Amino acid sequence: MCDCPRDCARLLLIDVPELRLPDTTPVQLLIVDDDVPTRMLLRGVLSRQGYQILEAANGAEGVDIFTRLRPALVLLDVMMPVMDGLEACRRIRDIDGDQGTPLLMLTGAEDMEAIETAFNAGATDFITKPINWPLLTQRVRYALRSGALAREVRQNRLREASATRIARLGFWEWDPEDNHVQWSGHADELLGTPTDNIRNLEQLLNTITPDDRERCLQAFNAVCNGGRLDIEFRLGSRKSEQIIRLIAERGIEGDDAQRFFGAFQNITDSRRAEALVNYLALHDELTGLGNRRLFSSKVTQAVDAIRSGTDEVLLLAWIDLTRFHRHNDALGEAAGNSLLVQVAQRLKAAESSGGEVARVGGDEFAILLKGHSEDELQHRLEHLLETLEYPVKVNQQEAFLSATAGLAMFPAHGSNADELINLAQEAQRSARQQGKQLVAANLQAGRSAAIALDIERDLRHALERDQFHLVYQPQMDLRSGRIVGAEALLRWQHPERGLVSPVDFIPVLEEVGLISAVGFWVITEACRQAQEWEAKGLNLRVGINLSARQFLDPMLFDSIVGACRGTGASPRLVELEITESLAMQDPEHAINLLKRLRENGFKIAIDDFGIGYSSLEYLLRFPLDTIKIDRAFVNNITNSQADRAIVRAITAIAQTLGLSTIAEGIETLRQCDFIEALGVNEIQGYLIGKPMAPSDLEVLASSFSRPD
Repeated sequence: MCDCPRDCARLLLIDVPELRLPDTTPVQLLIVDDDVPTRMLLRGVLSRQGYQILEAANGAEGVDIFTRLRPALVLLDVMMPVMDGLEACRRIRDIDGDQGTPLLMLTGAEDMEAIETAFNAGATDFITKPINWPLLTQRVRYALRSGALAREVRQNRLREASATRIARLGFWEWDPEDNHVQWSGHADELLGTPTDNIRNLEQLLNTITPDDRERCLQAFNAVCNGGRLDIEFRLGSRKSEQIIRLIAERGIEGDDAQRFFGAFQNITDSRRAEALVNYLALHDELTGLGNRRLFSSKVTQAVDAIRSGTDEVLLLAWIDLTRFHRHNDALGEAAGNSLLVQVAQRLKAAESSGGEVARVGGDEFAILLKGHSEDELQHRLEHLLETLEYPVKVNQQEAFLSATAGLAMFPAHGSNADELINLAQEAQRSARQQGKQLVAANLQAGRSAAIALDIERDLRHALERDQFHLVYQPQMDLRSGRIVGAEALLRWQHPERGLVSPVDFIPVLEEVGLISAVGFWVITEACRQAQEWEAKGLNLRVGINLSARQFLDPMLFDSIVGACRGTGASPRLVELEITESLAMQDPEHAINLLKRLRENGFKIAIDDFGIGYSSLEYLLRFPLDTIKIDRAFVNNITNSQADRAIVRAITAIAQTLGLSTIAEGIETLRQCDFIEALGVNEIQGYLIGKPMAPSDLEVLASSFSRPD
């Protein structure tokens, strides 16, 4: 061996194979040794393994560096000045706590007393001198791996403890051979009872609420024959009742195969929360009455009970408090709520005879009565309605309520809960329209509802079966007397019912969510027609109505632009029509969307102008090309000075803003003359032509002459 430490280090570095840790971040090691040559050798060997080396010349320096930098491993010599390695080891271990940082002591090979003292001081391992350098690197690597594993185990233990504490979870064992039961720590707190008295199955069963005891005994007996235990039971008295879930399964091998291991959880809070959620899902929070969902379920149960053999009949009533909003507006919401609670209390009298009462809307209630005759039930309902007419006191004032009601009978009117509810609602609406207090459902109304349901069902297939088509109503320029545009209108040709009115099917499209799909078809077809007319030399502007749901569809812009590009239509020939009320639902969204469309060459018209908000502020901000004047101001324009004044004001505004105007509903020459005199640019109506097929519009536009 050479006497020169530098040469020895050079030789050792050549002999030791180079090992690299996969982590790109260097691991810090702290070497604490007062012998400079030894520190140099240790630094040279370990730095070649990819470690970052920190050095200290005595124990005090080592403790200070560890406190500040927290290296992953510490190599400590035993014998050092100022503070020896053993004292430094104790202090570092105190600082480290339970982190498990590896501490390796450098001791003499024969110094067994120092080795034992090092372990007592908290050392993880020892390395004897003279140092076996290849073994050193392996010991360091092993110590780091063990330290990382210890930290992972500690973290997992902490996570497990937190999880069990948060989930109120514990562990238990049961040995059927000696009938012994063991519980984990904190079991007393989780179970709400001392576990010292629950050391066998009999004691556990005696602690369980009597109503659950037999079921649990059967579950324990069954699991002994194989399977998995999973039961819920109650412990304690009613005031301090705890709900416990117990699960277990048999061990896998050895002696464990004869025992059951499992977990238990206090689920009292979660079960109470579930019960509250279920209650709130089925009850009205203000009145405590059942809601529509619960009421429908009760009606279904009552219908099924009668079908099973009873001779009873049912009366279902739908009650609406007439003009209840007046009380809310005049007395305030709190007083209105008080009125509703008092109404609920009066109607609950029906429950005393086996009936059901529910709050099914803001000011709507439903009642289900059972009896042996329709006359008897109707008399009871009339009596309940009379109680609503008695004055109600709120805020030291008397309030008078009135109600309208519709009733439906089972089995006379409907065969299930939904039919009865729908018929009663329809009857209630009839009562309100007729100014009556009570109206009974009729079978004709039921048939009408069935027809409406058939229409909805058929609508779902109309698009895929090509039953829709567009017709076009022409628009004439008053100055030139030429047809310059047409409004596209949707029509449905039903294979059996024939041509169905838009009034009957477009609201249904909105309700069932089909309007977007049908609306996209309308946009595409109208664009295709505009391109076809342009190719034939007819530069006709095509107006397309946008529905409320379409307008709020985030894909509307892409749909319109895509349809135009796909069909090759010129955007300047496509005019998008929206209503005032539609634009005012979300003015900022409307402005941004319309600006984007107009920037892409599309024309924008506001339809039915004058019957909505007519906000000049937003009219100035909306990017418009055309204002369409509603037919409501055209019908009596020849006789009504007020209508003429409104139309004149609209045209003046339009002229000021550089917009064109179209008057709808022009049916006579006199109307046309007045409209033209008031400055309107274009007209649309039966005077020019009814909605017609594209081919008919082509003929009209080519040969059109203005009516005299």
